[in-house]
Amino acid sequence: MKNYHILVLVALAGAMVMVTGCTSTSNPSPSSVASTASQNNVSVQNYAFSPSMLTIQKGANVTWRNDDSVQHTIVSDTQAFTPPTLNKGDAYTFQFNNTGTYPYHCSIHTYMTGTIAVV
Repeated sequence: MKNYHILVLVALAGAMVMVTGCTSTSNPSPSSVASTASQNNVSVQNYAFSPSMLTIQKGANVTWRNDDSVQHTIVSDTQAFTPPTLNKGDAYTFQFNNTGTYPYHCSIHTYMTGTIAVV
């Protein structure tokens, strides 16, 4: 009978360790966190969008700023937004009110691509 109680206690302790190991109250790593409003900026520089992939919360704004010496466009592949051509120093802000993935490109330099993921 004593061995049975020890076996039950060991089984319960093992179950607790497994449950505790499968749940976590720690903060997620920065790479898995959606951007906050102050971080939702995309620089257009050196013929690239930086960052090229940005994850944001639904309802957040994204601002693209042309820091290059040439004109660029930001054209949504899904027709969600089409700002005017941006000259050096110009910026464009768009609010994303729907979840989803929004790929975009520069129509002048078509190899320039980026994606906004809205969660």
